[in-house]
Amino acid sequence: MAFLHKSPTACVTLLLGLVCMSALGCTMWSNQLAPMPTTFVDDVPLNIESDFDLQDDSQVLQEIRNLKMELRDDLGIPFSNQNINVRIFRDPTAFAQFTRRHFPQLNGRRALFVVEGGQYYVYAIWSDSILSDLRHELTHAYLNSSVGTLPLWLDEGLAEYYEVVGVRGRMNREHLPWLNDGLKNYKWQPNLERLATISRPEQMSGTDYAESWLWIHFLMQNQRTTIVRDYLVARRERKIVDPIPLQIRTKIPDAEEKLTQHLLKIQPGQPAQP
Repeated sequence: MAFLHKSPTACVTLLLGLVCMSALGCTMWSNQLAPMPTTFVDDVPLNIESDFDLQDDSQVLQEIRNLKMELRDDLGIPFSNQNINVRIFRDPTAFAQFTRRHFPQLNGRRALFVVEGGQYYVYAIWSDSILSDLRHELTHAYLNSSVGTLPLWLDEGLAEYYEVVGVRGRMNREHLPWLNDGLKNYKWQPNLERLATISRPEQMSGTDYAESWLWIHFLMQNQRTTIVRDYLVARRERKIVDPIPLQIRTKIPDAEEKLTQHLLKIQPGQPAQP
């Protein structure tokens, strides 16, 4: 399974072997990966490499080191200690050449998540968005290695939620214009069943990514974290569980209406929680 993100400049999650693009497409793909560069930072379970001098105490490294603990504390999952290999490019041209050679259909992306031969890889270009790009793709990596394949909207919603750092309430502000405009102009209404039917990342629009984030934000910021936690733990333990949309509807009557109310409450200048 792979994840192709929402715009040509956004990140991509790609799972090789069985490949599905987790943000805009799904296909079969396999390729040989280029050797890693020489600069190396060992941060188990992260093996972080770069083609430039990446300071071990940099803010980026500190924040991505924190991610696994944040996921563990929030989601209650004993995450796998399997290594995840991270390679960071400084030179945009070198990154573009690398993606053209090994992932030609993914040109223009800033970040990739790859699973091949049971090994996990994240490739990213150093940019102003490096921190959110890495946190997004590493969220996919941690969930995939510890829980397994998740419904697409849930996987992307969690990645969109946890890519945010340094913003109170994990407000992913890039999504608010999509949602507000759609709601105002009657182009979008929340519909969890419709969202849950999307199985191929290329079918997801920018608004679908935004709605996926909004559902996770609604659950995580309104004392309903147990819905997500219990579902993920059950999936990790290979238990048979009801689909998460059914669990949400059972525990939250009129879920779409409450989601819309939540959107209206988290506008800029408004508190993140009701």
